[in-house]
Amino acid sequence: MRPLKVYQPAFAADLHAHGEDAADFLQSQFTNELRPFAVGRCTYGLWLDVKGKVQADAWVLQTGKESFRILSEHCSDTVIRSHLERHIVADDVEIEASGASNFALTLIGESATAWINEQGWPLPETAQFAEGEGTTVFFGKRSSEPSYEIIFKKEEGIHSAKKLLEEIGADTVSESWIEEQRMQIGQPKVPQELGPEDLPGEAAMVGSAVSLQKGCFLGQEVVARMYNVGRPRRGLFLLKGLGDPPVVPGQIKTEQGSLAGTVRSALKIDTHWQGVAMLKLHRVEKGSVLLIEGNPVEIVSGFMRIKN
Repeated sequence: MRPLKVYQPAFAADLHAHGEDAADFLQSQFTNELRPFAVGRCTYGLWLDVKGKVQADAWVLQTGKESFRILSEHCSDTVIRSHLERHIVADDVEIEASGASNFALTLIGESATAWINEQGWPLPETAQFAEGEGTTVFFGKRSSEPSYEIIFKKEEGIHSAKKLLEEIGADTVSESWIEEQRMQIGQPKVPQELGPEDLPGEAAMVGSAVSLQKGCFLGQEVVARMYNVGRPRRGLFLLKGLGDPPVVPGQIKTEQGSLAGTVRSALKIDTHWQGVAMLKLHRVEKGSVLLIEGNPVEIVSGFMRIKN
């Protein structure tokens, strides 16, 4: 069994939504299903604008009857709070900084479950979070291996956990390693790779982060129309190339000089680089040779299906 891997993330947003209408309001804004409302539910999804464009992503944890914790690793609390407050009309709901300490660890590997059990921390069930005396634990989306996000209530909790993990020989991994794993499983980083100019269907988020079975939510009509009667013209793809990573964002062109898309993230891995790009599907389907900064790039896989 491979060693347990440890990463220390920093969440950019940690908000508390509460009030008599908090549950119904969030349900009307969030792309994924928050019902049946119940303390302990943990749901990943997106916040869209009226045109169905991606504004932010988040985990929504229901902590009380009309109380929710909103966490996002890369989308700031200012962005999410401003987006939500623009749509509060007569709703009795407050969006504010949670006030909770944000000391977090990510555990990745087959032995993660056993290690958490050994600490006496409750383990979450599917689509749930588990709250212990000093921890909040929920499933992560970083790797093909099992992964958990652990939020500690106090700083000493994370220090103690890191010491215990060092004693068992757990590997502390870099942000680059985490990014490599995330890209390979097709989990886009919001808003860097999927953002305000993009639709969820361009990254195969419909059906996972976006529910078409729930009631209305902001941007739903656009998402449903594309899913049912349309087809994206663009899509996110995993790329690789030799040498150093290109400048991001950077244009990707065909041999003939036509614009094929934009590389949105890139990282160095040994003698090559790996990245994520938004590409025009007709360029991909035609098998066009694609170049960035004059150098050829290889399409490894798509975040969504394309025609052969």
